[in-house]
Amino acid sequence: MPVVIANPIARASVRGVRALEARGALDVRWTGERRADALARDAIGEGADAVIAVGGDGTIRDVADVLAGTGVPMGIVPAGTANLFARNLDLPLRDLARAAAIALDAAPLPTDLGRVVLHADGREHAPRVFLVVVGIGHDATAVEAASLARKRRLGWGAYVVAGMRRFAHPLHAVRARLDEEPWMRTEAWTVLVHNTARITLGLRVVPDTRPDDGLLHVAAVSPRRIAHWGRIAAAGMGLARAEGVLSHRTGRRVRLEADRIPVQLDGDAHGRITALDAWIDPGVLLVRRPAGDTTRADRSGGDR
Repeated sequence: MPVVIANPIARASVRGVRALEARGALDVRWTGERRADALARDAIGEGADAVIAVGGDGTIRDVADVLAGTGVPMGIVPAGTANLFARNLDLPLRDLARAAAIALDAAPLPTDLGRVVLHADGREHAPRVFLVVVGIGHDATAVEAASLARKRRLGWGAYVVAGMRRFAHPLHAVRARLDEEPWMRTEAWTVLVHNTARITLGLRVVPDTRPDDGLLHVAAVSPRRIAHWGRIAAAGMGLARAEGVLSHRTGRRVRLEADRIPVQLDGDAHGRITALDAWIDPGVLLVRRPAGDTTRADRSGGDR
């Protein structure tokens, strides 16, 4: 039997759980006194044949970290603010009944996970999983500034508002090395290390990413004038190129170094670091997801 792990704080979690219960998934465990990862370990130990995560990217990440490499399929009912991973898997964001059907009945497909080690204050943190992106620089500062209260009121707009306030801030000096290539230096507003790269409104920060391509996609965003943001947005919609202000490289491992720079993982702030090491773990997670694209309407909206 499947086990459902739900976050009661997520915006649409109650509706998501009801949609699953209507299809016969009755073993529901809410986070609170225990985290999602602990509940997922319990489910594996009890022989669950699938684990369904209901919540935002943080809840999904915690469950994915436990299920990776176990062969136990994961289902996702997106119920958070940004739902970035669900967008990249072409899961419906508004139609929770359809999301529940996919989470319970769709074929599980191999899906990549990113892993990262953060270095701060002279010490190395334990490896963490990321589903979509690790970002350093002003992107991470904007995430930090998008308070929980504002996120609950504005949804995705909380990140946009916080980011707009930093559009004209000075660039950060960053050193980067992909795989065994020579070190590179850049001045960037933010550097983004993507597993998958679709954000809101169907935009892609970098092109041609897939949740099963076995690659990291590293983007350095370096606008020097406000007008450059228009070129970056147009590139994200596939309408133009943004040479000189948006560079893109791919690889399996990357190291980034900077001077006490803010960092975020999948929209959660993690303080300031001096370096990070990230790598891709190909096909390690089995996720029940559509084999093809959903409609633009499904991808572009969030749960209200």
